[in-house]
Amino acid sequence: MVKTQNQTASNPNIDELLPSDLLAEDEIVIFAIKPSLWTILFVSFRTVLYASLLALVTFIVGPAIHLAGLSSYIYRACGVVVFARLGFAVLQWASRSYVLTDRRVLRIRGVFTIDIFQSSLGRIQNTFLVLTLAQRILGLGNIEFTTAGTAQVEAVWRHVRHPLDVHRQLLRALNAATVTPAAPATGV
Repeated sequence: MVKTQNQTASNPNIDELLPSDLLAEDEIVIFAIKPSLWTILFVSFRTVLYASLLALVTFIVGPAIHLAGLSSYIYRACGVVVFARLGFAVLQWASRSYVLTDRRVLRIRGVFTIDIFQSSLGRIQNTFLVLTLAQRILGLGNIEFTTAGTAQVEAVWRHVRHPLDVHRQLLRALNAATVTPAAPATGV
C-alpha cells in the first residue's frame, strides 16, 4: 500500500498508478495523476486527419478517376488505420503516470518498453508550464523539467488537467525540499 499525503476523491486508486516497489518505505506520495483523456486525441490527431482526408479525396475524386472497385478497400484501410491509431493511443494513455513524492518526481510511460524518468526534488533546476491554445481551451497544460547538469528539458508531464494547481503543488514540494533545517546554535 502506497502512503499518500492526501488521497483525494480525484485520485482514489493511487496503487494502480504507481508500482509500490518504486518507492522507499518512508517516501510519501503527494499525488499520482494520469494525463487527461484528451491525450488520446492529441496524439492521434495527425493520423486521423490524414486518413480522413484520404477517404474524403477518394469519395470526391474516386468516381472521376474510376476507383469504384478500390474505393471500398481505401475506406476500410482508412478505418483500420484510424481505429488502430486510436487504440494504440489508449494504450499510451493507460501506461502513462506522473508522480510527485516528498523526495522526487517521476514520469512512467511506455506500452512495449517502459520508460521511467525520476529525479530527486533537489536536482530539479527549473520547471516550465507550457499552455498551448488548444490546451488552454480544454483546461490542460504541459509541465517541463530540467535538472542539474543539463541545459535541456529532460521530461514532460503532458496534457495535465488543472496545470496551474498541479504546478503550484510541485513548486511547494520543490521549495520544501530545498529548505534545509537550521543548524543548532552552539554556546561559547
